[in-house]
Amino acid sequence: MITIDGSFGEGGGQILRTSLSLSAITGQPLHIENIRANRKKPGLMRQHLACVKAVAEICHGELDGAELNSQALTLKPGMIQGGDYRFIIGSAGSTLLLAQAILPVLLFADRPSRVVLEGGTHTMQAPIFDFFERVYLPCLHKMGLEIEVSMERAGFYPAGGGMVVLSVKPARVWRQLSLIERGELQEARVTALGSGLDQSILTDELKIFQAGLAGVLPWQALARDVESSGSGNVLFAELAYENLTELFSVCGRYGLSRKSVAKSAISLVKQYIGQGWVVGQHLADQLMLPLALGAGGNYLTGRPTLHAESNRQVIRRFLDVKVDFKKMSDSLCEMEVQK
Repeated sequence: MITIDGSFGEGGGQILRTSLSLSAITGQPLHIENIRANRKKPGLMRQHLACVKAVAEICHGELDGAELNSQALTLKPGMIQGGDYRFIIGSAGSTLLLAQAILPVLLFADRPSRVVLEGGTHTMQAPIFDFFERVYLPCLHKMGLEIEVSMERAGFYPAGGGMVVLSVKPARVWRQLSLIERGELQEARVTALGSGLDQSILTDELKIFQAGLAGVLPWQALARDVESSGSGNVLFAELAYENLTELFSVCGRYGLSRKSVAKSAISLVKQYIGQGWVVGQHLADQLMLPLALGAGGNYLTGRPTLHAESNRQVIRRFLDVKVDFKKMSDSLCEMEVQK
């Protein structure tokens, strides 16, 4: 049994998700303690418990300690089985973080899978659906993986109620992924997404964003209303390069002005462009596990975050791979996974 201390590094949910995925894939029993010890509310929240139960169901595992607020649990994995699944978080917890926990497992299943996930699709402190669809998945496609995703209904905080459908075929061929250059910029887009809001909120966010970056890039702007169980808003900017697309999002919330939303998005874009990163730091954290499970690879990103270092340590506990951070400059690092 592998024991993981959930308090090290970033001390949050990513340690839990990576540990669960790797336990199921390798068949090695897992005991994790001090779950989310560095968070204001430690232990398993509803969305984390959904991840635990989903991974266990897919791998026919035995669980001990899988309950709300639990700070320790044990998973004894069994056989990974594909098929039709439905997992309901029951809150605005992120369906995309749940997808990132089960997706690696389903790649090692005995047959294709179709999974319906219900919860949040555009929430704070989690990848939004558009990032998952247009940034993360295309990188996995480059690795030879056959995965499709669709959003049937948006889910904003606090109502949730979103629905995402994930289709996954077992991995047949793994290709190396190398992202060292962005390539030529093909398109710059900014989208204000909303549900149940005055249209002026969306148009104002777009105007403020475009004005703040007018001297940097010409932007295509779009205001979109979507169906959702509750009101909500997110502004996201996409930079589509020859070799990858990056996306930067800011979720609106009560008490946060439209000007603040736009200025936060401007800051994220300027940081990415100015630092010279190819892979943004959020994507860098998320690509590490599929690279370690597959054929390896490398990418140019910023200095390692606590999330990245935590992920590396968990991966090395389960897999015999070499994960290196090579400092290129004060703001640049090459992350390399060697099999």
